[in-house]
Amino acid sequence: MSQSILFGIKRFAVVPALMLALFSVSAQAEYEAGVHYFELPTPVVVSTKGIEVTEYFSYGCNHCYQFEPILGAWVATLPEDVTFTRTPAMWNQGYTLLAQTYYTLLAMDLLDKMHLEIFNAIHLKRRNIRSPEDMAEFLSELGVDPLAFVKVFNSFGVTSSLRMADARGRAYRATGVPTLIVQGKYRIEAGSAGSTQEMLKVAEYLIDLERQ
Repeated sequence: MSQSILFGIKRFAVVPALMLALFSVSAQAEYEAGVHYFELPTPVVVSTKGIEVTEYFSYGCNHCYQFEPILGAWVATLPEDVTFTRTPAMWNQGYTLLAQTYYTLLAMDLLDKMHLEIFNAIHLKRRNIRSPEDMAEFLSELGVDPLAFVKVFNSFGVTSSLRMADARGRAYRATGVPTLIVQGKYRIEAGSAGSTQEMLKVAEYLIDLERQ
């Protein structure tokens, strides 16, 4: 076989590899730091093995309420190496009440059952919940012992969870909710991503980036 033929074969073999490399670079550049997502100045320690995706949210946020079914469907498709968690925002007295309720129900092992109920009570039923007593009364209608709820609500464990959540929220430097945090390193907001649906695509990109 002549040298010219060999050179031609090698050249044609290099072209697909070069195209694949260019495609890979293009795919990796689909989302840009500082544009579609933001790197946290100080990473937050994650609480799970593998890759952690956290929703920074509040039951009082209508956008979070609208995002919930979309997010829930996405979370159901996450692979085994990705863990989903939530951190409630505490920007005002009302949000703090809802955050404390979140951790109370988590401690009582009732969060999965009551999560959507609280969202629906606020945004669908327009329930006026402005105090721990209002929340206890509402939850009692769903079968939750109000005395047990109030006891856990004021417990040291829930208070500690609130302090840690507040520290995480400050580190996130989010300007709104819902916001997604990937592996304690990256913040994704709807405004920068383009929409809440697009936030999930950016999260998938960052999950793949962490795997690499």
